[in-house]
Amino acid sequence: MQFELLNIGGSIRVPKSVEIAYSTACLLKNENRLILIDPGDYTSFHTLEEALENRNIKLEDITDILLTHLHLDHAYATKIFPNATIYIHPAYKNKPYDKFGLIKSKLYREIMDSWKKVIEINAGDILFDKIRVFHTPWHSKEHCSFLIDTENMGRVFYTGDIVMNRVEFYDIIRLLRNDDCSRFVNKIRKKCDYIVFTHDEPVESSRF
Repeated sequence: MQFELLNIGGSIRVPKSVEIAYSTACLLKNENRLILIDPGDYTSFHTLEEALENRNIKLEDITDILLTHLHLDHAYATKIFPNATIYIHPAYKNKPYDKFGLIKSKLYREIMDSWKKVIEINAGDILFDKIRVFHTPWHSKEHCSFLIDTENMGRVFYTGDIVMNRVEFYDIIRLLRNDDCSRFVNKIRKKCDYIVFTHDEPVESSRF
């Protein structure tokens, strides 16, 4: 399995004005499958589009999409890939989307209505013989993180939003936090070569 970063996620916040988050989108190539992780939303469409075009990948070519969780900045783009099977933890079905606000509620329903096939994933699942699923519900009830065995980058830990950026990661490895999430991250990071954050640049595990 080959691993590629299509775009690096981040966040922008202007108090009382604008708050924008966009997730790190990854591409996995496994035999005849093209797999995306957290493809993002409209704020990063231009970057995602450029990355796919540079690789001569059409929207119809994407076979599978893995979601860490169902938040707009991670999952909105799923609706533009017509042939993709969606992989997500079943807890996503029990969230009160109708109470998310006039606009957000509609957008979440659009996302879920666009999915033609959904495969529910749970802790301990191994996807495509290369991706281990961890249920990590500290950010949202359905949240999962992924440990991926790759040919080109070794073992890659895709954290999802339980560790959004380097600042949060540094607090964890300096033992400034003592909770279930931090203990989990400290355990898994020692088993991997790269840590990929959803809203920051990745880091190489051997540096720590």
